Amino acid sequence: MKTNAANPNDLRVIKTARTEEAINQAAKEGFRPLVKPVKPSKKIHSKFCIWQNQTTGEIEVLSDYRINPLDGDWKQMIDWTEYYPHNFPMPFAAYLIPADISAGERVYVKDLIEDFIGMSWNQGDTFRLESCEAVWDGSDLKIDYKPAKNQISMVG
Repeated sequence: MKTNAANPNDLRVIKTARTEEAINQAAKEGFRPLVKPVKPSKKIHSKFCIWQNQTTGEIEVLSDYRINPLDGDWKQMIDWTEYYPHNFPMPFAAYLIPADISAGERVYVKDLIEDFIGMSWNQGDTFRLESCEAVWDGSDLKIDYKPAKNQISMVG
């Protein structure tokens, strides 16, 4: 049996629909959309600064503190700034629950709606976990998020 690195237990995959049209189409196909709000977490953020060449107008976007300021005709135009690095089409989404799922079934959620930290960088950036295992309890997906298991710390 071939194992998927992202889904090592070869569980049934739960997909996510992120638009009204996609949710309604899935409902017509027999899925039960489990609609949830999209709430960006203040714990998820990246950083950047912008340098601009004063002669050519070209810019450089830096995201690593270790990169030295550019020499020559470059000037910093935007200081280090944190931001939420994701843009979702709507403020809601839905997990597409198959009609034949049983309470207690463990599944693999390919595109999490909720923001969980999947990786952190010692320079301050934190990245969202994209996928995770979950258990269907008969009315909701219980995301099996455990920081010690699901979160990676990056140094550099």
